[in-house]
Amino acid sequence: MQDQTKEEVAPATGTRDTIKRVIAIMSGKGGVGKSAVTMLLASALRRKGSEVGILDADITGPSIPRGLGVEGPILVGETGPIPAASPGGIKVMSMNLLLPGEDEAVIWRGPLISGAVQQFYEETEWGELDYLLLDLPPGTADVPLTVMQSIPLDGILLVTSPQELAGMIVGKARKMAAALEAPVLGLVENMSYVTCPHCGGRVEPFGESNSEQTAGAMDIPLLARLPLDSEISKLADAGRLEEYRSPDAETLIEALLERIESIKEVAVPADGTAKVEGGNMKIAIVMEGNDVSPHFGHCEKVMLVTLENGEVSAREVVGAPEHDCGALPRLFSERQVEYVIAGGLGGGAVANLNRAGVKVIAGIQGPAEDALGQFLAGTLAGGEAICGGGQGTCGHGHGE
Repeated sequence: MQDQTKEEVAPATGTRDTIKRVIAIMSGKGGVGKSAVTMLLASALRRKGSEVGILDADITGPSIPRGLGVEGPILVGETGPIPAASPGGIKVMSMNLLLPGEDEAVIWRGPLISGAVQQFYEETEWGELDYLLLDLPPGTADVPLTVMQSIPLDGILLVTSPQELAGMIVGKARKMAAALEAPVLGLVENMSYVTCPHCGGRVEPFGESNSEQTAGAMDIPLLARLPLDSEISKLADAGRLEEYRSPDAETLIEALLERIESIKEVAVPADGTAKVEGGNMKIAIVMEGNDVSPHFGHCEKVMLVTLENGEVSAREVVGAPEHDCGALPRLFSERQVEYVIAGGLGGGAVANLNRAGVKVIAGIQGPAEDALGQFLAGTLAGGEAICGGGQGTCGHGHGE
């Protein structure tokens, strides 16, 4: 049987010029409240002052517009569709906003659905976003596969419910993410308990929670347990889910932000330099002309250097591959590169490099030969690596 995870999927051609972080929310099965978690997460992030968008990737079963009180039709700007906004300012792109009625069925096969998700990501005029949340359909089929292979994710949030069966099935999603080397931020158990209106105690209507064991078995943290609350349903039906408040939802936000920052840390040695005395390794320097390129994803060429016993034994300059979110990390992985030296690069590039096992020394300026000499001497110190949303080393606003 063919391994579907190995099929080539064209990477998204759009850049992350104005999107700082992309988080996918995923479940193994339907009915666990994944979309509700997405909306609660977006609302809590928005209350913290973040600019947030939701890409409703559940093309055949979209529910985000109804829950947030967002209506179409979508307008088209100079480069693509302009997302609608919720009363609280969450930007939303959903198939339901393109249909004549929200009860119209989308009767498409998998490739069309996956193509629509890529178009929503690439062509929507998202503007400046701190977070773009992707509400994926349940399961491990076309859309999650396309997203993990073609969109640079900063992390995946898995959602389950207390039943042991749901925990077993979400494990499939975890294994899919591992097979595709996509970073998983953690697990959320939804509909975990009911709060008694009289005594304030917690009742577990689906039996004792298995979330801690489930998270432990998947080697990921349990970030939060969210309640089964009728208020969530009432507010969602009324298009007012942004109004919902829960201490556990706030706990989820804090835990999630902490996990995002830990995964996005650039893999640079603790002292900011690389020690190569007596070392055998391969390194890469991304270049523009004779200098280290300030724009990782738009470099002109790459110098590949082989070191033996701490000295240069071979070097090769190759043209940079056609720009996409994974081309350079794939090149470095194929050439068994251990370090890459660069100027500015964005969160998507950092995540892809880290997943490829490549350490980054970024924030480097000036001639590539000088950088190589300092690397060999063990004195090359990295600086700020992240650029995005107009801030960072390169100052050009590119996400890569």
